[in-house]
Amino acid sequence: MIGGLQVAYVREIRLWRRFEVVSSIETWEGTSVIGRHRFVLDGGETAAMILTAGGVYDRGGRRFLDIDAVVAALGHVASPRPSTEAERAFMVSHRNLREQGKAA
Repeated sequence: MIGGLQVAYVREIRLWRRFEVVSSIETWEGTSVIGRHRFVLDGGETAAMILTAGGVYDRGGRRFLDIDAVVAALGHVASPRPSTEAERAFMVSHRNLREQGKAA
């Protein structure tokens, strides 16, 4: 489930121009995953960059699952890398905006 996103548009994508969306899981902490999604033009230039915050929601338990447990359940052994300064700033901004929304 996507909880928030931040977009930076860098270059125009003209109508009918080919591009790819390249997505990756950058890191995670607790129940939150940070994803990066690049819109890459056919010449290799980035047209847009999107950071997403998300998680895996257990509807029955009405809670988000710990990402380490999700990774293990998928049969993988992986550890998150430390967040970059930009990723930490994004997550702080995301948490602050969520709190403002809850208070409104």
